[in-house]
Amino acid sequence: MKSAVRVLQIFQLYADIKAPASLATISQRLEMPKSSCQALLRTLEAHGYLSNRDESKDYYPTRKLYDEMRTIVEEDPFLKDLMPLLEELSDATGESVFLARRQDLMAHYLEIVQGRQSLRFAGTAGERRPLYIGAAGQSLLGGMPKAERVALVNRLEFERFSPNTITSGAALLKQVEEGVKRGWFMSIGGFQLEVSSIGNYVWLNEQLYAIVIAAPTQRIERNQKTLSRLVMDLCARVTER
Repeated sequence: MKSAVRVLQIFQLYADIKAPASLATISQRLEMPKSSCQALLRTLEAHGYLSNRDESKDYYPTRKLYDEMRTIVEEDPFLKDLMPLLEELSDATGESVFLARRQDLMAHYLEIVQGRQSLRFAGTAGERRPLYIGAAGQSLLGGMPKAERVALVNRLEFERFSPNTITSGAALLKQVEEGVKRGWFMSIGGFQLEVSSIGNYVWLNEQLYAIVIAAPTQRIERNQKTLSRLVMDLCARVTER
């Protein structure tokens, strides 16, 4: 298990530094013994996932992992069915749309369709945010049985990211309850004042997900009636499928 984690850390390191790296650099950054690090790098190189880019012996990932992961994602039957609907919602609103799922105390963005507006929410798949931030977290909490929701909120540790960040369990539960009653959830500048979101939850294969529209705050506030109706309609269609 530890070796598997180390391999993931190596690729995460490249995503952070965005440049070739030597054995010494990787070993130091990951606090890994040079001998163990060298063995992993040579194994990845032998299987075509890393290459030596020049005489300096710096390593850099090849396209192999990207190509394999792209094939896996493109053939995911769940996303194959859902992505056209997310793209349809993005086309109808002009805004970015994303799919999220809860990972313990975080909302994990699984897939994002970028809006066509020049000024737009530009998140990326794989990002995670605390559940008390944004419509994604509220939606995921709203889909839970009330007792489970309260128990989960009581585990949260709140941190202020903007003047509008919810910083108490009582305030979060109140906002989620309001969303449950009206049938959709909204966050105005919870993480950044300039970005807001509207969403709702769906159950798919007995798992809880959130479908969210995210955009500059002014457009969310100006168009919240239309956006909330569209996201509710889409969630109803997904549930019917």
